[in-house]
Amino acid sequence: MIANEQKTSLPNLFQDKNRPCLSNWPEDTDVLYIVSQFFVEEWRKFVRKPTRCSPVSSVGNSALLCPHGGLMFTFASMTKEDSKLIALIWPSEWQMIQKLFVVDHVIKITKTEVEDVSPSEPQYISDPKLCPECREGLLCQQQRDLREYTQATIYVHKVVDNKKVMKDSAPELNVSSSETEEDKEEAKPDGEKDPDFNQSNGGTKRQKISHQNYIAYQKQVIRRSMRHRKVRGEKALLVSANQTLKELKIQIMHAFSVAPFDQNLSIDGKILTDDCATLGTLGVIPESVILLKADEPIADYAAMDDVMQVCMPEEGFKGTGLLGH
Repeated sequence: MIANEQKTSLPNLFQDKNRPCLSNWPEDTDVLYIVSQFFVEEWRKFVRKPTRCSPVSSVGNSALLCPHGGLMFTFASMTKEDSKLIALIWPSEWQMIQKLFVVDHVIKITKTEVEDVSPSEPQYISDPKLCPECREGLLCQQQRDLREYTQATIYVHKVVDNKKVMKDSAPELNVSSSETEEDKEEAKPDGEKDPDFNQSNGGTKRQKISHQNYIAYQKQVIRRSMRHRKVRGEKALLVSANQTLKELKIQIMHAFSVAPFDQNLSIDGKILTDDCATLGTLGVIPESVILLKADEPIADYAAMDDVMQVCMPEEGFKGTGLLGH
């Protein structure tokens, strides 16, 4: 009942249709509101499966603010790299959200015209304002997270040229010796809970979150925004920044049945050759896609036929001493 009411009240937000865009500001409004993309995702899960997912009662905008109450994102970053962390809301939708959910903090962007400049230029003002100190701290933390990670997911994509046969064409000739870790991607570490979406107290009072919890939430949101959609021919592996390239090659050997000395690995056009170097120093970050090109074909049926012909004895010598019988 609640799910249907919310879906009917916010149909475009649920279906992700007719969404406003900061880089192409809509002409019919001077104000846009902001909520976290995490809130929208959790709400959509509940609406789709209300019997299996918990209802979302609070918007939880404090997750987008620093401990000082300042905004963590610049207008420019929200049009680019941080656009995946936020969701823009129309004024009419915001009125409905205020009725359906507990709103701890209002975050909005207002468009104004600078009149003393000819021609007039638009200016975008956030409320609350940006906290430069915490913004810088967040950027530093993000960079550290990319260099210092454990049990993060990366993807290995096997390059197949015209001389090679896809694994799916001959699965019996290329059976992986170990299971990949892709099914573990969605699992959350113990203790990683979002402080602003805990439904136990109804969300009527803003929960005080420590700086550590805030950073943990930011890591969670960053991971969600960076999450790579696995395509055919890729396998997911769990790796750590301090493991060596040689150790990664062993994982790849189990996943693709390609010996380490036959593996040619590259990332973003850069060939990975130093087996003693760590993944962190090689620039391998969570959600990276590493290309694997094997020196040997996966399955060359013509060559296999030749081998079989050589190995099989000629029938014309059957029963003679030439075959050693």
